[in-house]
Amino acid sequence: MRALTRTSILIASLGLAAATHADHFSGATISYVCLGSNQYRVSLDLYLDCGGVPITPHTLTFSNNCGVTFSLSNLNPVSVTEVSPLCPSQLANSTCTGGTQPSFKKYRFQVTLFLSPCNKWTMSWYTCCRNTTQNVQNAPGLYAEATLNNAGGFCDNSPVFNDVGIPYVCVNQPASYSLGAVDPDGHAMSFSLIAARLATPVPTSVTYQTGFSATQPIPGITIDPITGQLNFLPTAIGYYVVAVEARSFNESGALIGTVMRDLMFAVIACDGTAPQTAGLSAGTNGVAYTASSFVACSGNNFCLSLTFTDPNPAQSIAITSNAAAMLPGSTLALSGTNPVTATLCWTATAASYPLGVTFQATDNACPIANASSFAVTAMDCAYLPVELLGFEAEPAAEGVVVRWRTGSESGTRAYVVERARDGASFTTVGELPADEEVHAYGFVDRWPLDGLSYYRLRMLDADGHEELGPVVPVWLADAERVIATMDADGRWNVQGCAPNAAWSVLRADGAALAMGQVDETGSFTLNTNDANAPLLVVVREATGQAWLKLPPSRATESGTRVRASR
Repeated sequence: MRALTRTSILIASLGLAAATHADHFSGATISYVCLGSNQYRVSLDLYLDCGGVPITPHTLTFSNNCGVTFSLSNLNPVSVTEVSPLCPSQLANSTCTGGTQPSFKKYRFQVTLFLSPCNKWTMSWYTCCRNTTQNVQNAPGLYAEATLNNAGGFCDNSPVFNDVGIPYVCVNQPASYSLGAVDPDGHAMSFSLIAARLATPVPTSVTYQTGFSATQPIPGITIDPITGQLNFLPTAIGYYVVAVEARSFNESGALIGTVMRDLMFAVIACDGTAPQTAGLSAGTNGVAYTASSFVACSGNNFCLSLTFTDPNPAQSIAITSNAAAMLPGSTLALSGTNPVTATLCWTATAASYPLGVTFQATDNACPIANASSFAVTAMDCAYLPVELLGFEAEPAAEGVVVRWRTGSESGTRAYVVERARDGASFTTVGELPADEEVHAYGFVDRWPLDGLSYYRLRMLDADGHEELGPVVPVWLADAERVIATMDADGRWNVQGCAPNAAWSVLRADGAALAMGQVDETGSFTLNTNDANAPLLVVVREATGQAWLKLPPSRATESGTRVRASR
């Protein structure tokens, strides 16, 4: 009965019956593999709602800057895979098998052909229409493309997106999603949000609804330019188009090729909360790390750990990762069911840095599991002018505190702390002189940005050489609106929170006493009548965390108010 109820909520709230999907597509990607001698195997992956009509043959078009244009038509899929977000017990009840649960299929089309050397090949596909969505006007066509520079016979494999297909995320809950992009050749990659497109047949950007745009297809969404990690807080149920472009570069920094991923997020009313993590929390053999990055020297044998927790203790968590592909020879060990600790071990080898390692956490909610992704950036210590043992930035009462530690810094002149809203356009917020006698530094950004921002360290040598350290994201919440008030019955009423945010109560020693979820009004109540020591309440929202230090209830008068801090 629970599964039926949730399905009814999903279909009704999205306002989409199976018939309205018809032949509408839900996403597309083109990728390529070099087979040698300018032979390429090109793959077109299409995502189609199982409530629509059967797949039909499709066409791939190829053109280059050297004057060659042609099309290959009547292509049929070489493989079909169901990519439903359903729990195992509900797969038999998906719309792909004649049931009622919302489901999708991934169709792969493939061709092998000769691509003559040229400085730019464009491989493209388009169709008439896509799913009706909340952020794009009408139901326009869908377009996808990939580009390649194989001048001189250069043999390259495109970046590959390894995400699951159609992500389902929870309304009013922080969403973290990684595309799991991998460059098979180890080339450096960068990621950005771009406009979704249609073709008439000329590629044209779609028209977004008011309040949405190419770089803000979901209000507040951010993308990590190094890992492709997407973070946002969805506030309305429905379907949303998000288009991402991955670029790959050779050792000289020249652009090799691009791949476009047109995907669709389904925002639904969930039965629970997705697993959460604070990021990397332990390391061995002196590896330098922050919550979302680590610095590895070639030959260093080390392990790193992070822990995922589901607020519902009855749920178990499954963890997957692209670590094996990104870090050859690495191992991933899991311990526990909820919480689950993932321990990644690797002997660092030569690689193209920086690169991203993704961890996907999924609970066993049914019929649709709650999932989240977390991306970690790997850096090579050879790129740092000093032996940087740690770099972190975190909110504090006085602003954002930035700390770093060094092992050796001979010849270093100064450290520049930089900040960016988008993770790419950095500006200086402070500078400290290097001191060979001091190996632990700290700086406070007293005028930080609200919401998400990024910090990094620029290290300057005395000879004018400079290098960049890892990038660290910081979530800064507007915590002062969160207030706790003591009532006449000795209960704390907490107000001003984001609806459906997660909260937990901790003792002074850090032990968790209780946890739960804020209601739709942004409030919750705590009964602490027997508390004879201060308690710490942590409210986790999309834009950060708010902390309330509650005095012992036995010694507190009715009407007492406590305001949160960051």
